[in-house]
Formats: sequence, C-alpha cells, structure tokens
Amino acid sequence: MNNQDYIEKWLNDTLSGDELALFSQTPEFKEVQRMDNALQRFKPADLNWDSSFEKIKARKQKEARVIALSWPSVLRIAAVLILGVGMLFYFSDRYFGQTEMTYRTGAGETKEFTLPDNSVVTLNAKSSISFSKSEWQDERKVTLQGEAFFAVQKGEQFQVITPSGSVAVLGTQFNVKDRSDFYEVVCYEGKVQVKASAKLVQLTAKQYYREVQKKVSQAKWEVADAPAWFKKESAFESVPYQEVLDELARQYDVNLTTKEVDVDQLFTGRFPNTDLTTALKAVTIPFGFSYQVNGKEIRVFHAE
Repeated sequence: MNNQDYIEKWLNDTLSGDELALFSQTPEFKEVQRMDNALQRFKPADLNWDSSFEKIKARKQKEARVIALSWPSVLRIAAVLILGVGMLFYFSDRYFGQTEMTYRTGAGETKEFTLPDNSVVTLNAKSSISFSKSEWQDERKVTLQGEAFFAVQKGEQFQVITPSGSVAVLGTQFNVKDRSDFYEVVCYEGKVQVKASAKLVQLTAKQYYREVQKKVSQAKWEVADAPAWFKKESAFESVPYQEVLDELARQYDVNLTTKEVDVDQLFTGRFPNTDLTTALKAVTIPFGFSYQVNGKEIRVFHAE
C-alpha cells in the first residue's frame, strides 16, 4: 500500500493497528498529524445559522434548490483542502527540489556523461548511474549498476556505491565493474579506497582489487591509461570464463549458453566489441571449443 492509500484511510479513520504503526514511521504521517493538530485548535466563530440561512434563501428565491452545508462538512472540506495544499508543498520540496538523475546504456553501447562538478563518467554496455543533483554540492555520491570509468575532479570525497561495495576518492581516475559474482576496481591514477566484504583496501595507480564469488584478490599489474572498452574491445586478465561469456553477451545483445564447458577456468585475452564472429573465435579457439549461432541464441560446446 502506498502513502496515498495510507493518507486516505487515515482521513476515514479506517487504518488497522499494524497499518497505523507503519504509517507513523513515515515523514508523511508527521505532516498530516501536524495539520490535524492545527485543525483541532481551530474553532469557528459563533454564527446564527437560522438567520444566515433565511438571508441566503431570500437572495436565492429564483433558484430551484438551496445548498446548505453543516459545519462538520465545512470542516471536513477544509481539512482535505489544507491537507492537499500541505502535501503539494511537501512533495514539491522533497521530490522536485531534489532532482534524481539517472543515465543508462543499452547492449553494446558506451556513453560519456559530465557530472555537476565537471567530473566525467563513461558507462560501459548495459550499465547505469544515478545521483541527486540538488544534493551534489553537499555530497558527491553516485550509485552504479554495471561498469563505468570515472575521471574525478579534485574536491570533497567522491563515492561510488554498488551492490557489492563502495569506492571513495578525492580526485583520480578509476574503473568500477560490478556484475553477477564479479566485482573489480582498477585504479589508473591517484589513490582510491575500496570497501567490500568487510574489508578496507587502499589502491594506487596500476593496482586492482577483485572479488569473484566472494574470493578476494589484489595485485599490481601493467595496464593501459584507460580501459580496453574505450577502444571497443573487452580485455581480461585471469578472469573466470563465465564472466568473459557474460561480457560478450552484453556487448552483442545475445544469449549465450554452454554445454560441457568449465565456466570457472580462467581466461586471459581480449575480443572486439564490433565483430561478433571474431569475438566468438577469440573466446573459443584458445580452449578448443566450438560454437553454434541461431539468431541471438549462441551455444558454446566442446569440439567433437
């Protein structure tokens, strides 16, 4: 049940005990309770209803009917109007004042976006980032799904939050990849702080931190100045074969299945993101595998 349903049931005094307990924990409950208290303190002036009604009736003699409202009805209408106006200001400030921005990419697509502080983020295929534009000056924080490269302007702490962990920096260049059972952070310039699996790790240039099925590895290795996917390639260094196949599927928007293939064996190599046939050969020939293509369905298997 959404908050609007809670508000309507609260106005009609039909909330159950459990529903009231849940609703009382929301900011909306505090708002309607404040307005209800204000209405309780409001008392109408004494009116002579008989005299007022006769005056109205005399002025409306030519009308077929006369509309008369009881004071409780007036109060109820006023409560609804006040509540509506109050909620309008509340939600306008809460949602329109705090603009949530989201950027996405599709299969085989990469895009570059500039953040409010002129930091630049480049998204790899099937990835997304989101952040609050209105809160950016107070907190530089983005939420990432998938993979992205960040070139961060110097300033206050910059955070990248993913389902598997978080990365905190002041100003640097780094790549974050968080896919199913695969989490990797590569530092290209400066220093980054990675927090994942209850660990806190500091990385410097040319170092990476990786978790594969919750198994942690960390090393210093020679890497280029930017991820391979900047040049329309996907590169891997001792990566489980399943992640290689998953990345190929993301780049080409295909469905890959395997038969009698050890998907946990490690793969080192690369494939192009612009030629499916070449890519399939690059990931199957080293292991002596074959593949079969049927539209978007591709099966990888042991050669006969």
